[in-house]
Amino acid sequence: VGTSFMAQKLLHYDVLERLGEGARSTIYAVRDPDTGKIFALKHVVRAEQKDIRFIAQMETEYEIYRQFTHPNLRKSYELKINKTMLLKTAEAFLLMELVDGKPLDVRLPSQMIDIVDTFIQAAQGLKAMHAMCYAHCDIKPNNILRNDQGVVKIIDFGQSCKIGTVKERIQGTPDYIAPEQVSRRPISVAGRLRSDSAP
Repeated sequence: VGTSFMAQKLLHYDVLERLGEGARSTIYAVRDPDTGKIFALKHVVRAEQKDIRFIAQMETEYEIYRQFTHPNLRKSYELKINKTMLLKTAEAFLLMELVDGKPLDVRLPSQMIDIVDTFIQAAQGLKAMHAMCYAHCDIKPNNILRNDQGVVKIIDFGQSCKIGTVKERIQGTPDYIAPEQVSRRPISVAGRLRSDSAP
């Protein structure tokens, strides 16, 4: 990371590193100069009118994140939304727990015992969400992180919703989306494969 990049700030945080990018968003590792603590900071810029949905997803993410205390679910600490002089949303920032792990699609454990443990931890995180009546709705390998100590964290709750929700549009990742999301039926914790399945 270059010196000029290291000197950048977002809000009052010192930017340490760019961690990744998504739809209209960039995630950085940042340091609070007052406390020295390091966090992940997600930044979304509204470049076009349609980008407002990415801000809305961030708001959803924050509202769900802040309820979590489970060790396998990433924590969130603060949401800040900046508006223009005309009170239009311009950008948003989400301060989150920095997870020093790699997504499973980048680094899958090689030992069978570690693979099983990874799935158990991910399942425990999802179970905790379900107990709070939420479904993740976008669970996939790159939304599951695992660090060198074997700790697993589920991330990215932007598409999450209350169990029983019928979404206004199809959301999800093609290779991993649940059939009920494609057919826009009520979200459940165990999607049904057939539309005529018993309730």
